[in-house]
Amino acid sequence: MHFTENNLMKIQVLRFISISSAFLVGFWIPLKLINFAPNVYLEVIFDLLVSVVSAINIWFYFKKYKKISFKKFGLSQLGLIIDVFCFLPFSLISLALWNTTASWILLINILCVRHIRHIKSFLDNLGALRPVVYRLVPIFVSLPLLVHLVACGWIALGSGNYTGDLNDTILIYVKAVYWSFTTLTTVGYGDVIAQSIPQMLYSCCVQVIGVGVFGYILSNVAGLLSRVDAAREHHMDNLDRIETFMNSYRIPTTLRNKTRDYYRYLWQHKKGYNDHSLLENLPAKLQSELLFEINKTIVHKVPFLKEADSDLIENLMDELEPKIFIPQEKIFRVDDPADALYFIHKGSVEIISREGQSLAHLHEGAFFGEMALLTGRPRNATAVASSYCDLFLLHRDAFSRVLRSYPAFEKHIHETITVRK
Repeated sequence: MHFTENNLMKIQVLRFISISSAFLVGFWIPLKLINFAPNVYLEVIFDLLVSVVSAINIWFYFKKYKKISFKKFGLSQLGLIIDVFCFLPFSLISLALWNTTASWILLINILCVRHIRHIKSFLDNLGALRPVVYRLVPIFVSLPLLVHLVACGWIALGSGNYTGDLNDTILIYVKAVYWSFTTLTTVGYGDVIAQSIPQMLYSCCVQVIGVGVFGYILSNVAGLLSRVDAAREHHMDNLDRIETFMNSYRIPTTLRNKTRDYYRYLWQHKKGYNDHSLLENLPAKLQSELLFEINKTIVHKVPFLKEADSDLIENLMDELEPKIFIPQEKIFRVDDPADALYFIHKGSVEIISREGQSLAHLHEGAFFGEMALLTGRPRNATAVASSYCDLFLLHRDAFSRVLRSYPAFEKHIHETITVRK
């Protein structure tokens, strides 16, 4: 199902109303079936909530399928039929004609509770939602309903009856919830036990369900907790492999410390991941937009790129090559071939003259080596990383290749080269 951005808020509000109403109905109907909710006004309110849930999901059906088609009868069509029945105010009709609500009507209405499963669709459209939250919220929304349903079933089998006294009613319900939790999670503590054959059979069924449900929950929670620090685990695995490698080849201590420092830098600034490798699986357009967002401020500082349009800049972003340099590493030397322009993403770089004098200290957001793109003459200075440096390289060949697609700007570049000569 595809929606425009303008309708997304409306969709989210309708989903929230549908899920919330279904959740409330899922609590009320079991209480009504065991006569723990005798208030007539509540019957009217919750019957209207059932109609609201059904109407919203009928609307979603027609948004998705446009029309009713029973040629290929499936779960969607069955769900539509159930929603149509739930939409009809059977409870109100029953109250008006016989001053009571038939149990079969409540059993039909409880089917609308299935729409709680749409909570995943609701969470999908929320921005900046952590994966841990996305996976835990559906579990902790469904769990209270399961406990409540099991508790009501336990009451229905004779563990308590509605007496009209509010305190007694609450005590009976809380005991049933307590039994539900202990039976679903373990085999019970023995203080609330089955007395009749139906209760014994019911206990066995609940224990089997508990093994599956809570086994699923515990495995998910354990998996999520392990993923919370997945980046650190990835980093530690890399450290283990590099330590094994250095031990195998008996690498000197000084070089070992440099290697460890590099991995420490990766962890502190990149959580052990290579940014470029993370972007490789994204579509080219999305990669361009992300790289443009990261580097737009420093790219626009290059004088001869200020007049470039956004399409050209985005194409240049695709050609950027990320590199990390360690402290005191020479990025290029005097008389080296001038083959790339450098952008400083993080760190600092010292530019040293042919005579060994310090000409400049460049920091995050600066660029250097731009004449490589214009003239291609050998380097007339040496660039040394003063600290760990995250640089982006724009190679001259890549720049020329992109430039050929923009004749007007290529002409501007040639005019710039002529002036600088």
